[in-house]
Amino acid sequence: MNSSQLVALAALALLSASVVCDLRSRTIPDSISIALAGLGLAATALRWHDVSWAQLSIGLSAGFGLGAGLFYLGAMGGGDAKLCGGIGAVCGWPGVFEVLFATALAGGVLAFIAKRRGMTSLPYAPAIAAGYAITMTLAWISPPCNGLWHLITRGAL
Repeated sequence: MNSSQLVALAALALLSASVVCDLRSRTIPDSISIALAGLGLAATALRWHDVSWAQLSIGLSAGFGLGAGLFYLGAMGGGDAKLCGGIGAVCGWPGVFEVLFATALAGGVLAFIAKRRGMTSLPYAPAIAAGYAITMTLAWISPPCNGLWHLITRGAL
């Protein structure tokens, strides 16, 4: 297992912690999002993965910006928005969009299930974690595939 895969597993562990917190209390501690951003910073500084400083900055900004926009529209909670920023720091640009695309699809499936069960809202950390897990799994088992978007369209973002 290489260092890039270890970074991905560490990020998945942090996302799993966010899922547990979100399911139990419907809140995601800021410390998890900060730890994800710190993981991205450390991985870039120590060259544990192939995300450059520019890609990290753009990924963090894009992830948080998209999450903040969805929070402003009432479609996502604040903790979820910060979690998207942390994912952006780990994945960088354009990997964050691969993850968020898979997250949107996983969120749609979870929303369908929640609607069928009569739920009026649902925690979104499970969808974010699922989107990340799907993207990382596809990237590992079928290189040079970057994620679900790449698999479907056969093209990069």
